[in-house]
Amino acid sequence: MAKAKKVSGIGSEEMSRMLKERNSFLLANVLAPQKARSITHWEEITCLGFNPQMQRMEAVVSIKQSTGYNGNLCSAASAEYVRFYVDFKDGNGFVDMGITSFKSADISNAPPGPQHPLCYMLYLYIDDEKYRRFIDCHTAVVPKMRAILSWKDAPTPSTPNYAPHYGNVRDADIQLQKRNFLYAKDVFELAKAKDLLTAIKPDVQIALKEPVPPKAVAIYESNKKVGIPDHRTFYSTVGSAIHSHLDFKQAAALYDLKDLAALKINTAKLLSFYNPDKKAADVGFEEVTCVGLNTDTDTLGAIVHIKKTSGYNGDLCHTGSMEHVAFWADWNNDGTFDQYLGTMSFEVHDIANMPVGGLFYNVALPIDVSNRLKSCQTPNIIGIRAVLSWESLPSTTDPDQLNTWGNSIDALVQLRPGASSGIHTIISLVGNVNRLMIDSTQHLYNYNAVAPTPNNNRPWGGSISFNGIIDRNGFNGVIKFRLSYKPYGTPDGDYKAVSSSETFNRWQPLVSIWPYTVSQTADSDGWYIYDLNPALGIYNIYDNNYLSHLDTSLFADGTYTIRFEYTDEFGNPVVGDVFSIVVCNKGMTVSQTANNAVDMTKDLDLVIDGGDCHSYKNSAPMINGHLRAVHPFFSSWALDLQPTSHTHGAHPVPINRSYSSLGDSGDSNASWSLDTTPLDPCGYTVSLKGHSRVILHSNPGYFPEYGPKAVGFAKLP
Repeated sequence: MAKAKKVSGIGSEEMSRMLKERNSFLLANVLAPQKARSITHWEEITCLGFNPQMQRMEAVVSIKQSTGYNGNLCSAASAEYVRFYVDFKDGNGFVDMGITSFKSADISNAPPGPQHPLCYMLYLYIDDEKYRRFIDCHTAVVPKMRAILSWKDAPTPSTPNYAPHYGNVRDADIQLQKRNFLYAKDVFELAKAKDLLTAIKPDVQIALKEPVPPKAVAIYESNKKVGIPDHRTFYSTVGSAIHSHLDFKQAAALYDLKDLAALKINTAKLLSFYNPDKKAADVGFEEVTCVGLNTDTDTLGAIVHIKKTSGYNGDLCHTGSMEHVAFWADWNNDGTFDQYLGTMSFEVHDIANMPVGGLFYNVALPIDVSNRLKSCQTPNIIGIRAVLSWESLPSTTDPDQLNTWGNSIDALVQLRPGASSGIHTIISLVGNVNRLMIDSTQHLYNYNAVAPTPNNNRPWGGSISFNGIIDRNGFNGVIKFRLSYKPYGTPDGDYKAVSSSETFNRWQPLVSIWPYTVSQTADSDGWYIYDLNPALGIYNIYDNNYLSHLDTSLFADGTYTIRFEYTDEFGNPVVGDVFSIVVCNKGMTVSQTANNAVDMTKDLDLVIDGGDCHSYKNSAPMINGHLRAVHPFFSSWALDLQPTSHTHGAHPVPINRSYSSLGDSGDSNASWSLDTTPLDPCGYTVSLKGHSRVILHSNPGYFPEYGPKAVGFAKLP
């Protein structure tokens, strides 16, 4: 008998079984919760990093197989969710930072050249200001970052220990930017003079000095003590003074050659370290580990691992040094990287409290792909190379050149589908969820009537953002756009402008690392000017190509149609997209009174039958009660018994419930019970919280919470 053909080391029979299990995963999970297995055969987070200056979190996800993603690029296929958490080491554990996602699809391995694995980059910008501190010049705030990848089943904000069935969990140590001021109380505490707080207001801000270049003598002596070689310490200084192929014009750690002479440094011995063969470099201090593409924003990202506590020529009070990452493209995926795309940089410093495994940073570079796009029937796979170099800039003419410090890494990425000529457009996100996953009949996000989870069948509420790209394809004239809305089914004459004024984030990465804002007021017909233009280096990656927002807070609940228009090369209006969404702004009203039976006029209530605040003994230990949690888009309810330190594992039965079908609006008067036998003699509360599945204010990672409604009782000896 012939042996079964193997796919990626797995026999065809086993692969068939795995695919069958994967395709029925959500249904099986509803019928009987599946044991989390963290299967990484199809998808896996490979790298994480944080950019302190930009406050940007990045993850790179590897999509490994050609099938198993529920459809091709022309379909909704499937969603890969990544939720980020950070443990700021303040005693509160991992804190939710938000969720993002991308579409994974079945992409054939048949075309010439390699097609897998495909590397997708995801990112989120966060506000870490309140977590920043100044400890001293050598000690940074080094939190732990966590990302959870889960196929089709989104992790919730409160589950940092969630183990996905398909996907994985990855941690990385990161560094926060040093706060540029101290509070008076910080100074007194550092100086052990807390009694001065009575004389000076503790919240007075004291500005710190701007970082200055360190002295050559101090750096040399400090580096020498910990074994940093001279050719590392004086790499930029000597390299900028000799004739070589290296470019040091953006180097931060430059010293006067006279200082080297005073230190009796034999510069002649250092010349051999300037990598004349250009093919090998030292990765003992830094290494680029992953590169990927964010398909929604046409943005490349790379993760860099910083490995040592010293060797970066400056602590946090000094300028330190620079890591540079250049990106190259192989547009036809033939192994030749024929176009330099740009270089992005970030600062590094000597950090005494560097974790054992090092720190992980990132860079991001938006690129122009508008004239490289293909239809969804022809997946467009290209090669990307990231080249890392410390202090000296990477080459802009030779993709194979490595400087003395750093390395390069290659990856395959997928360009978003699109038209290859003429002005055209896409709406990519609606309320920060995938536009393609809005059902054309039910008008809900991620529609699933068979095996729903809380992340299925979701309407929108509050402020709804719209994000998308207008591809210019070489046209640099004026383009306008507008979004309009109307109640579903009404005449087109009922369309109204979504908004009247907007503020847009813009970024010119090759001009400045910092973004700027552009404010516009729509004209009388609701049109805005679209000033993004990759050909001129004007991008937006900070809010995912934001276009406009619709405030639905005063809308009647129901279905609304959205129309997106833009102007062509001749100024004529073109309809780019029309779709409908369900709006629901109803919350859950909570009973505020102690009741003997549930209040049927409210949406959420919890009672102990006959009233609460009673006492229970082991001779009669049972508590029986009822609860109410109803909503037209009900997601779940949960009971919580406190204090848990005295419960010995006891909990109400049932302890929670999620919706099970599209028509499930919750429980109008469900029974619950609690056996108090295991409880210590003490006072207790049972509280109820309810959740809807509305995407409120464009935050898909949040399920609106209502309550708690609590009841109390005592356990007697």
